[in-house]
Amino acid sequence: MLRLLLISVLFPAIIFAQSYQRYDTIADPDAALQQLFPALRNDASNAELLYLVAKRKMQKEEYDSSIQYANKCIGLLTRAKNNSIYIRVLYLKGRAQYLMDDKSKADENWRQSLQLALAEKDFEGITSASTGLGAIYLDQGYNKHNEANFHVADSFFAIAQHEILSRDSLMSFAGVRNMRLMATSLHFQKKYDSANHYYRKVIELARGKYPSPYLGALSFYAKSLSETGDHAAAIAAIKEAVVYTTNNSVNSKDRTHIMHVYAEVLSESGNYKNAYALIDSAYKLLAADYEKVNAQAYSESESKFKNQILQYQVQLERQKKNKLYYLTGGILLLAALTFLWLQNRNSKRIAREKARQKQISIDAFIEGEEKEKVRIGRELHDGIAQEIVAIKLAMLQQKADPKLIDELTQISLDIRNISHELMPQTLKEYGLKMAVEDICQKILAPSGIQFEVHSSLPEERMSDKIEITLYRVFQELVHNIIKHSQATEVLVQLRRLNNHILLVVEDNGKGMTTEKRNGIGISNLKSRVQLVDGNLQYDSSENEGTTAIVRVPV
Repeated sequence: MLRLLLISVLFPAIIFAQSYQRYDTIADPDAALQQLFPALRNDASNAELLYLVAKRKMQKEEYDSSIQYANKCIGLLTRAKNNSIYIRVLYLKGRAQYLMDDKSKADENWRQSLQLALAEKDFEGITSASTGLGAIYLDQGYNKHNEANFHVADSFFAIAQHEILSRDSLMSFAGVRNMRLMATSLHFQKKYDSANHYYRKVIELARGKYPSPYLGALSFYAKSLSETGDHAAAIAAIKEAVVYTTNNSVNSKDRTHIMHVYAEVLSESGNYKNAYALIDSAYKLLAADYEKVNAQAYSESESKFKNQILQYQVQLERQKKNKLYYLTGGILLLAALTFLWLQNRNSKRIAREKARQKQISIDAFIEGEEKEKVRIGRELHDGIAQEIVAIKLAMLQQKADPKLIDELTQISLDIRNISHELMPQTLKEYGLKMAVEDICQKILAPSGIQFEVHSSLPEERMSDKIEITLYRVFQELVHNIIKHSQATEVLVQLRRLNNHILLVVEDNGKGMTTEKRNGIGISNLKSRVQLVDGNLQYDSSENEGTTAIVRVPV
């Protein structure tokens, strides 16, 4: 059972390792890419294949292309993570950025890789990322002469060293690489004895096994010896590096670096003639490399240009055949879009005209209704009311029954109140707030109903249409309270909220039944409010009062 459990845990890692081995055994990166690209075309969403392509592009020093494939790989892994690949592709991307001298982005990717590697206890990820981060701060300490950066670099090297020693991997590539960088940090801090001790150890462990740390240790060891005046030992160390580069295949960048260090060591020892000759040779080597790169780039560009000409000719023939179809389709599409645009514009124009006509009709209706009410109010006030006053005077002269005279007096007051309601002078002269208070004083107070009016309306007046609508609605609500509610208290609120006027009328009466709420009177009130694009809502429960809420846009 335990064996099965171990196999189930290790099986994905085994498959992953086998998949790596299939391509990593190919020494030539071009040959590896020739096999990777067809596999990638068949499985474009395979993050492992994208990582391997990025890795081979890195080996070819095509850093931009390597970052491009690394980004594609990272994009896939953010949806379906494989932490083992994710750690490595982050490190690979940072490595390309470091070599392109974009160290801030390299730092960002390596920190992310290190954090994930520490969580996963991934040996390779921890040592690679921490050593890379140490190298960044080592460069900054050397270039900026900042002692603090050396301490940061040493802390990262210590992380890698702790992991390496815990795995007893000091003789591994990761071990000698980290030790070489530790030695260089000590060297830059002028701790020459400790630095030279580690340089010698790296040279011993890396000789014949790891060319990059070996040559790096030799060149920096030679510089350290030269700085402390041990010129003979410095020349011996750099000569060992020269012999290696002569007898082995080494990239031109490393070869040029060794030549420069050799020239520096010779110059420090006073051998200026040979130093100058080496520097001259190094520059010639650089020039040859650039010429080779340029020739290769020219050859590739010429080949691409020829292919592009052939493709252009094929495309030109195809375009000639399809041009008429495109032109016809474009004309038809333009005609269709023009028709739709004209139709849409006409529909909007018709809608605007309908809205305008509707508004005109509403304004005319409200204006006509108000004019008719004013006319009736004036006739009541100037006609019937005056005639009743005359009759009352005649009855007083004839000493008629006092009860009849009192009744005439009450009728005269009622007619005056009605005429005032029909001709709201207070609204016209002082605005909605004063008009609402006037209604309460003249209608609610005589009925024995206590009231409160709270208003926060701004000083500026609203349109006549809105004010008269709210006034008439409030009149009707007050009459309904007196007729039906049996209320003893009424609270009125008038407020402006954003772009709406809010009228709230609350009473403590017996409430409304469903039948009354759906009656003709309420329906008429709602219709009147809707004429100004507002709405009326009722909140009422039996024996718990009624709240009417009127909301009108302004």
